[in-house]
Amino acid sequence: MADIRTEITIPARPDEVWRVLFDMEAYSGWNPLVTDVRGAPEQGGTIRIRLKVRTLPALWVPVIVETLRPKAMLCWTFTLPFGILHAEHCFSLSEEPDGTTRFVNTERFTGLLGGVAGTLMNRLFMDDYRGMDRALAARVAAG
Repeated sequence: MADIRTEITIPARPDEVWRVLFDMEAYSGWNPLVTDVRGAPEQGGTIRIRLKVRTLPALWVPVIVETLRPKAMLCWTFTLPFGILHAEHCFSLSEEPDGTTRFVNTERFTGLLGGVAGTLMNRLFMDDYRGMDRALAARVAAG
């Protein structure tokens, strides 16, 4: 499996969840996976994210914002040269009939190392993705 997918229901409207998700300057205060962001996210623009998984050293990664649909979806991509690896990370928000938000956190790996990267990420770091989901829900609940 080369994809990661986690999801959580957050007891808040999508605009409330989006407000926290899009406030990237505050990530260091709550996000255990993407602990810092440099740059203003604009569709087609490049930002730098600081990833922290488990006990590994934090890593700064330049990503391109591919999709930016306020209150609905944010996706960025990271690509290594020569088709070695392409990773697309997406956050999707959808309103449920009861007014809660279904938050889906996905990462798709393609390229020569896509299958290996996806398999390793699933085996080693799935809890980190779920931890981010829970931290987002807690931050939204805290207001």
